[in-house]
Amino acid sequence: MIREYRILEYDKVLEMLQDRTASARAAALAHALAPADRIEEVGRRQAETAEAVSVCLRKGTPPFAETEDVTASATLASKGGLLSMRQLLSIAAGIAVARQVRAFLLSDMPEDAAPRRTVRRLAEGLSALPALEKRIRDAILGDTEMADGASPALRRLRHAIEAQHGKIRERLAKFVSAPSSALQDRVITIRGGRFVLPVKQEQASQFPGIVHDRSKGGATLFIEPQAVVELNNKLRELELEEAAEVERILAELSAEAGACAGEITENQRLLAELDFIFAKANLALDMKAFQPEIRPFGGEIEIEQGRNPLIGQDRVVPVSVRFGGGGAGTLIITGPNTGGKTVTLKTVGLFLLMAQAGLFTPASRAALPLCRRVFADIGDEQSIEQNLSTFSAHMKNIVEVVAEAGPHDVALLDELGAGTDPAEGAALAVALLETLRARGCPVLATTHYTELKKYAVAADGVENASMEFDAETLAPTFRLIMGSPGRSNAFEISARLGLPEGVIARARGLLDTEAIVFDDVVTGLERDRKAAAEARAEAERQMRAAQEEAKRASAAAREAEQKQRALLEKAQERADEVLREAERDAEEAAAELKALLKEASGLRAGAPGPDGGDLKRRAGETRKKLQKKRRAGAQRAPAPAKTKATGETIGVGDAVTVAGTGLTGEVLSIEPDRGRVTVLAGSVKMTLEASSLEKLAGAPAKKRPQQGSRYAKIVVSKMDTIGPSIDLHGKNLDEAEMLVDKYLDDAVLARMHEVAINHGRGSGVLREGLRRFLKRHGHVKSFRPGRFDEGGDGVTIVTLVEN
Repeated sequence: MIREYRILEYDKVLEMLQDRTASARAAALAHALAPADRIEEVGRRQAETAEAVSVCLRKGTPPFAETEDVTASATLASKGGLLSMRQLLSIAAGIAVARQVRAFLLSDMPEDAAPRRTVRRLAEGLSALPALEKRIRDAILGDTEMADGASPALRRLRHAIEAQHGKIRERLAKFVSAPSSALQDRVITIRGGRFVLPVKQEQASQFPGIVHDRSKGGATLFIEPQAVVELNNKLRELELEEAAEVERILAELSAEAGACAGEITENQRLLAELDFIFAKANLALDMKAFQPEIRPFGGEIEIEQGRNPLIGQDRVVPVSVRFGGGGAGTLIITGPNTGGKTVTLKTVGLFLLMAQAGLFTPASRAALPLCRRVFADIGDEQSIEQNLSTFSAHMKNIVEVVAEAGPHDVALLDELGAGTDPAEGAALAVALLETLRARGCPVLATTHYTELKKYAVAADGVENASMEFDAETLAPTFRLIMGSPGRSNAFEISARLGLPEGVIARARGLLDTEAIVFDDVVTGLERDRKAAAEARAEAERQMRAAQEEAKRASAAAREAEQKQRALLEKAQERADEVLREAERDAEEAAAELKALLKEASGLRAGAPGPDGGDLKRRAGETRKKLQKKRRAGAQRAPAPAKTKATGETIGVGDAVTVAGTGLTGEVLSIEPDRGRVTVLAGSVKMTLEASSLEKLAGAPAKKRPQQGSRYAKIVVSKMDTIGPSIDLHGKNLDEAEMLVDKYLDDAVLARMHEVAINHGRGSGVLREGLRRFLKRHGHVKSFRPGRFDEGGDGVTIVTLVEN
């Protein structure tokens, strides 16, 4: 490995990449990943990583799995060789993975989400070979076991063998059950593939037959009675026929595999490449990394909020760096020891290597040029064996940089000029920087020398930067400050640690005037920078506060407008309904009154009919009926559901708790006329009285799909049918993965938070396979083995990503 890879710890990034591969072949590709130096190749690598990231974000990682390398087996089969059952099963396993990965990448994806270019091309190149896979799996049950149904002849032979076993045992059982002192034990056993009886050595002459073995002590001879010799011979003939049939079937399967040898070996290559590409995508997602902008040779290096990928995300402090290209070609970083200077150098170097290798970089933005080579002289590499001091070891590396570095390279130099006399070291450092500047090589260097800080102030194309130090806490903040040279803070630190003021004053007096003036200038610059930073931070805080207030005011206005519109629409609907009912009631009453008037007219004309009192009574009843309907219509508007404790109105999507139980849930629907509310608590749906619920303060209502929508019907259906667990007993891993994948889709639709997968204990193959599958599943937030009361290690409890 190139020395710079080790110094910059690029090899550790490759180890992280290997950890995210599923197969040994993909891990080998990751281990061998080296930066490219052609912009077309770098662009291709970055594009394929971006494609895989897009797929992972939408669907999760394809179902890659560790399979054996079957290249040699496929080649042997193509040449007419005979494959073992294990080799054929390995071929079937590889075909199954290819089939599953192809289906994952090419189906059930929105049109705009389909993998493009490299990923799609590789996926389309995979061959499913379902007939060969099924033929092998139907015929072979294990590494040394062939299924009876592999062929009709094999089934017939095995039935015949079983029947012959029965005949022999039946004949030998007569010897065992007969009264005889010759038998050592009354058991039937097998020696050399033939059924025998244990006979006492001294009575063997009384027991005619063939001796096949004897015990270690010699007291027992294992004799095949003469009466079963022919039967054993027949059994042996059947077993030889069985072996021949098994070999014939293996030859047939081997020939079929040999005919597909090209597709099988190509599948292995394509799966390894896809596995490797998706390992890059998963590394990017785990690091929260983004695709860098790739610039041509000699471009400017720009990194904003870059995080070293080898430092834990909870501890790393982001740095922003800019140098090279048309700006400052040389950046000199100063600051205290353990303040982050070396980490900054390694971060820049790693980003350059990672970008050219096709890996995303963990930064909010990174624009990185192509580099022919990243030269790095970092750390103390003195060698006792080579009799090199610290200075000599550094200088040995510097000699190589000076000899080979050019405009298409980048030089990262740690503690330039250190390890020797400060005056000579500083002079040598300045001369080295001038030489590299003259060649157009971008340089990022760290130093403690004041002379280099002054050089950066005076020279064109050279800029200062410093690692911030908190003089109050005597601790570095690990933040890089561009444009400002750092101070040593030696006097401040010494004073805080208790060194007498007289000693510190004497030390200040020993400094030359120029050094004191420069230090005062740096102090003033640092003070002004902090004041400006604080003012900028306060202005940004006030701007954010104003923006948030404007957002809240806008949201409140929209909410009020929506509520007003909803109330008006509801009132209008109710008014229309009341009006329609009033019109119907009026029409009915008018019809009745018209009939009464007609009867009254007939009465006045002398026609027979009801008397006047009866007509008056019926008219009064009609009027009362109309008044009653009007009162009922006025009271029919449904009152909103009210909570018990506060009388607050609750609505669909509100978070509520069941009074006195501690149970919390979400309101799915409301029946205002009955005062009943349907609530989803976890995965359980229940209907309760509105008066038994309390609205959770501060919990925003969740948006739910409209009740009439197709999606809502699917969600409600899943809530009613999906249980909290799935039973996989008796399933193989392929079947179990398909069932679990469908079950998790349904569970997410049903808005379930946690489910149980009951796979049993067994040999652990199904359990471990499923847990590897769950690690890659997009719906899975986390999982754990079941507790004792949940089924122990025979159950895996899965927490789902919130929908």
